[in-house]
Amino acid sequence: MTDLTLFIGRFHPLVVHVPIGVLLLVGVVELIGRFRPNLRLPDGVRTVILIVAVVSTLLAAGCGWLLGRDGGYDEVILDRHRILGFVTLGLTVGLLVVRRWYQVYGVTLVSTLIVLMWTGHNGGSMTHGSGYLAEYAPPILRPLLGGGPPGRPAPESLARADVFHDVVQPVLNARCVACHGDTRIEGDLRLDSFAAIMAGGKHGDAVIAGDPAESLLLQRLYLPLDDKEHMPPAGRPQPTDADIAVLEWWIANEAPEQGSFLALAPDPEIVDVVATQLGLPPPALPDRATVVAAALVLERRLGITIRPLSADGPWLAATARLQGEEFGDTQLAELAEIAPALRHLDLGTTAVTNRGLQHLALMAELRRLRLDGTAITDDGLIELVSLKRLTSLNLHTTAITDAGVAQLVALQRLRQLYLWQTSATPAAVEALATKLENRRKLDRYRTQIATNQRLIATETFASDFGASLFETPTQEPESSDY
Repeated sequence: MTDLTLFIGRFHPLVVHVPIGVLLLVGVVELIGRFRPNLRLPDGVRTVILIVAVVSTLLAAGCGWLLGRDGGYDEVILDRHRILGFVTLGLTVGLLVVRRWYQVYGVTLVSTLIVLMWTGHNGGSMTHGSGYLAEYAPPILRPLLGGGPPGRPAPESLARADVFHDVVQPVLNARCVACHGDTRIEGDLRLDSFAAIMAGGKHGDAVIAGDPAESLLLQRLYLPLDDKEHMPPAGRPQPTDADIAVLEWWIANEAPEQGSFLALAPDPEIVDVVATQLGLPPPALPDRATVVAAALVLERRLGITIRPLSADGPWLAATARLQGEEFGDTQLAELAEIAPALRHLDLGTTAVTNRGLQHLALMAELRRLRLDGTAITDDGLIELVSLKRLTSLNLHTTAITDAGVAQLVALQRLRQLYLWQTSATPAAVEALATKLENRRKLDRYRTQIATNQRLIATETFASDFGASLFETPTQEPESSDY
């Protein structure tokens, strides 16, 4: 298909509304004229209007035929839409021919309007999906409009929300499925089911589980809006930052097909976004009074230090470092009483072993963990995979090797790792960093910083009064080429 024919074909959405409006107007006016003869259209006026209808219908059908050759649509619906379009054209020509025979003209007009609506419905199905008309219809009307029975019921709470069907698929349905669904399949890519997403399209894999940076779906979303490969195309509703954050989070967590949303320990920001999208309250936080009271008891019993991280929140920081060998696996197990509220935990130089690390599974909110100077080995690090929100891990002066470092890839939020006096090598750490960092996002942020710095330079006012030979010179304002 040449660029010229595609250029002409893309006028179809613009031109097609002219015959629709004209024919509907004719139908309304002729209906009024049936009951109010004095308001009937004069023959000359009717002739002119019908000529406009024929010409505009011909243009719409021609442009639509050219546009359909571009592909990317369901062939069955496309063929039906194309045939009905030319049938509408034929009926419109028929209206012009029989305009003076009122009875035949009336039957032809009614037939034309029925076919016109059927044609438009198929066009809408191609661009918005076959169930677009029934998507928000009352349940009693949904089967009549081709929507079938009600779909998956909304979850009653976030704890019952399925990670793909309740969280991810609605985002794709709202932003992507119009062009990548069952009736329109741009780039041979469908995004209306998990299997279709994982199958990818002609340009490659849309989603690579665990690797947002290499997932084509996110790459296209991150492109500048004026880039021809940016998706969705300019002019269509764009995903919000919250939508993109949900998709990126899902892919980074291995893009599961099913499972509990909260079981993946999403960041609070993601929880808030999903709660808003689903119209559900976020999970309740630990009760501050309860956890503080329990912390005071544990302090006295275990001889450790536990402090609130803020004046009003429930989150706690605990350190057992001063207890040294007096604090081991048994004592660590006793922290279960406050485990849901712990965000910082210092077990450095204690007697905690690999076996004791299993008790960390209860600390889903843990952000910082210090295990330096303990007897843990690579085998113990497998117990950390449940700490989905861990950002900082201190392992210095331990028996950790490259094999242990490789296991930390499960900690997708890990950004600080201390390995002084271990057997781990820089090469292993670089390999881990490559898997944990979203290099494309970092490049985008750096570009934004550079752009903003240039903008700041263009808007900053500076003055210089100079200095005499006997005065201490002032620092000269930085110059800018912008």
